[in-house]
Amino acid sequence: MPNGANVVKLGIVGCGRVSVNHHLPALKKLPGVEVIALADTDKGCLNWAGDRFHINKRYTDYRFLLDSPSLDAVAVCVPPKSHVEIALGALAAGKHLFIEKPLALNLEECDRLIERARNAKTKAMVGFNLRHHRLVRQARQIIQQGTLGDIESIHTSLTSALRLRLKVPEWRNQRSSGGGALFEVAVHHFDLWRYLSGCEAEEVFAMSRADNWDDETVTLTARMTNGVPIASNFSERTSESNELEIYGRKGRLRLSLYDFYGFEFYPATITPGGIRPRIVKAYKMLKDFPEAFSVMLNGGDFLMTYHSEWQYFIDSIQNDTKIECTLEEGRRALQIALAAIESSSLGKPVRVDHSSP
Repeated sequence: MPNGANVVKLGIVGCGRVSVNHHLPALKKLPGVEVIALADTDKGCLNWAGDRFHINKRYTDYRFLLDSPSLDAVAVCVPPKSHVEIALGALAAGKHLFIEKPLALNLEECDRLIERARNAKTKAMVGFNLRHHRLVRQARQIIQQGTLGDIESIHTSLTSALRLRLKVPEWRNQRSSGGGALFEVAVHHFDLWRYLSGCEAEEVFAMSRADNWDDETVTLTARMTNGVPIASNFSERTSESNELEIYGRKGRLRLSLYDFYGFEFYPATITPGGIRPRIVKAYKMLKDFPEAFSVMLNGGDFLMTYHSEWQYFIDSIQNDTKIECTLEEGRRALQIALAAIESSSLGKPVRVDHSSP
């Protein structure tokens, strides 16, 4: 497809919460793409999403959507157990592929998909939207520039009150169908571990709480291949947090991804809470307020990650540029999740499988 020549026609398989609350609102504001078809086995969800976003082509069988010759690309936004089946169908139909995380439930399924994608002439991308967060991009740039120095340790937290507010689908209660905090939540940060550190996870040790469903709350420690230790906490039954702290020999980075002003860098020579950092922070808040207000009007930084990741995907299709967040990247994050699940079951550290597809 020549540069900017055509609008990408997109079909979405799966009309659940993420599609309706995040993907479709972002796509609606994006030039260069038009969502023309939806598919979902739940006719009520399908019609609700179609009516809300004025999409007329609706299918209860995704195969009819894939058969549409007018579609250029397909987004797979269904429960993980069906990811690979639908993604393989999309590739066989010659469609560009966007697939939500986690890529699959096991490495064998990942390998089937990766092998098929290697022989395809279309693009394939995993939806790790946090890679496209404004603050994550800033942090990665600082790390790569050496401003932080050698990384000493990383701490992350991704929690929510989702289950306290909403009834979730039954599949999200069980590991076997892709539910629980390790599959559904933690995989985002497993990807960020790698994305920000530039290294692979070598070993993980996970402790999981499971009173009413699998992996309600998880505390996890890991060691990266460069020796950097990581500690993370994941839960869906407490207050909202999406935070990372990266400790380097020259300073410390703190990211709060739900807060426009959630980027803090403390050089090793500065003590947080002193008069100088307070003045600098106050000045920055005032200077950046117009941008902050604009971001808030567009749904906030978190919603804008979906806009940014879709813009990136559409640009790659229109300009034939290389995809950064490949299926192989999705597989590597899944390798960490599977090791964490095994560790939680065995009650001991587990080495991460670094085999290649």
